Amino acid sequence: MQGTMHRDRSIARGLAAAGVAAAATVAPLPAQESGIVRGTVTLEENGDFVSGAVILVVEELYNFGPHVGTLSFDIGNPDLDAETTLGLDLSLRHRRDRVRGDLNLFRYDIGNFIFGDRTGEVLDNLPVFDILQGDSRFAGFDARGSVRLAGRTWATLGLGYVDARLTATGEALPRIPPLRGTLSLDMPYGGFILSPRLEFAGRQDDVFRGETATDGYAVMDVRASYVWARPRAAHIVSLTAANVTNALYRNHTSFIKDRVYEMGRGVRASYAVRFH
Repeated sequence: MQGTMHRDRSIARGLAAAGVAAAATVAPLPAQESGIVRGTVTLEENGDFVSGAVILVVEELYNFGPHVGTLSFDIGNPDLDAETTLGLDLSLRHRRDRVRGDLNLFRYDIGNFIFGDRTGEVLDNLPVFDILQGDSRFAGFDARGSVRLAGRTWATLGLGYVDARLTATGEALPRIPPLRGTLSLDMPYGGFILSPRLEFAGRQDDVFRGETATDGYAVMDVRASYVWARPRAAHIVSLTAANVTNALYRNHTSFIKDRVYEMGRGVRASYAVRFH
């Protein structure tokens, strides 16, 4: 939905991410240091400095009407200035035979950040949003750790969090996700792989004016697959059960979370061929 006030300008770093829209010009200045500690232990440290600017689009400036994808009535702002971004990413990666881990920290200062402000009015049975902008700050982390339990079985925990605010007022920006994460197992046996996965999120009540809070949730998915390896290709059959407990929940980043819940229980089968 690029070109509306709802363009996703959050910082994308795995689940807690940081970044600039596709129209940005990004000039990273990497500073990297890595080294082998001992044996099969590897520790890597990385740092990236990022700057960029976002070109304005017509809809942000002059839109006046319903938006089908977000179910909102958007009113553009011809006085908008281009967004500018200045950010820093720091990451630490650890590798060992039985333990693996990644930690990413980030901070981005986005000048003239463009967002939607719900006015409380209703036009064409849709909530009205004015397009505004202000200087903002995004900061957070993304962490992932894996442990080999037995044989080829791995347990993986991932966590992500981002705090995003207007620097002038300290208000939280709209559609910012809460602390969230995943806990998964990968259990291979011959050509079979069984992968249960729990996705969870905390309650988000640190919200922008006019925005509603969202309760926390936990959703379980299970995926089973079989790989039949042949000399020139690998045949892969997969069966995935999504939201197996049929949990009723809302996603705080969804444009339409106040109108509909997320998807309930479902099953998906697939077949793929990968040629060597």
